[in-house]
Amino acid sequence: MTATNPNRNPNRNPNRNPNRTPDPNPPAMRILLVRPESTGGIGVHVDSLTRALREAGHDVRTLVATGTGAIPAIRHAARQAHVDVVHAHGLRAGAAACLATRKRTVVTLHNAPSNRAGEMLMRLIAQRADAVLAASHDLVEAVTGNGAKNARFGPVVAPALPAPTLPTSQVRTELRNALGLATATADAADPRRLVLAVGRLAPQKDYATLLNALIILKNRLGPAHIPSVAIAGEGRERAALQATIDAHELPVVLLGHRADIADLLRAADVFVMCSTWEARPLALQEALRAGVPHVIATDVGGVAEVTAGYLPLIPPGDPEALSRALMDAASASRAAMPDWDALWPGPQEELAAVLAAYAEKPPNRS
Repeated sequence: MTATNPNRNPNRNPNRNPNRTPDPNPPAMRILLVRPESTGGIGVHVDSLTRALREAGHDVRTLVATGTGAIPAIRHAARQAHVDVVHAHGLRAGAAACLATRKRTVVTLHNAPSNRAGEMLMRLIAQRADAVLAASHDLVEAVTGNGAKNARFGPVVAPALPAPTLPTSQVRTELRNALGLATATADAADPRRLVLAVGRLAPQKDYATLLNALIILKNRLGPAHIPSVAIAGEGRERAALQATIDAHELPVVLLGHRADIADLLRAADVFVMCSTWEARPLALQEALRAGVPHVIATDVGGVAEVTAGYLPLIPPGDPEALSRALMDAASASRAAMPDWDALWPGPQEELAAVLAAYAEKPPNRS
């Protein structure tokens, strides 16, 4: 009696001819998605990709890989699930996957290296990954310059915004109360517009420049005429940011991690992204899709690819430029914006790029 392997995919034919015409309905694959511990853009993207791959009929396992245990954890998960493809996200998880397994390895890069260690990880990925998908074209150039033979743009699409959970007026009232503006009603005119920033409290997001811009405005205009700011996100820079907020008595509240970003975006008058680098930031895509009346963003990484010339961008690390942009937003009428979903790659293009990387013959193997 022949034993049956319970992990065997019955759709896979071990005797299939590799030279035959590609099947328009390829058999299901076993996929291991590896990501760092993240509540930000990478985590959101991997969760969305997991759902899309499963809806397409693939067997998907996910693994959060961190620290020194990442390599053995990936190796064990890949062997146990008999996966066809390991798809890792980010520099650290990507490098760990390249070292952990001989399975077909695809890496999606979401961020550029910020230090020497990151540059080493990118070189390792470039030399060992079977395919590299990069969230912006400058990342494609960077990893290709490090020796990658098979690197291309892989769109990272923000998921559709969920339906509102609360009336916008109620969310605005909550933000006003948190900012000490409780004397005004939700319907009252307020010269201080509600400004929202979304992202980890980390050096890359450069909230220090945002605070410095507010200090400039406070010194020039007085405290009654500067915008009120809410920052949704958590991270290691919280204490330093809060110290600056307190020392200068700035109308800024650190909201911490929030699950209601869509509601916050709908309540905001202005969205600010002042990062020193981004590839294809999901928060910016969400703000534009939500129709925030005024959006301010830095001209870094792939941001210009997202905004497609419809928004004036400001240089990073420039509080003077940011202060001017905030003042312009306070007085300008709402600008006409395009149908962003018609301009951007959609979920189907995102999934197609991933599946193409999974299915092709690895260039680094015989």
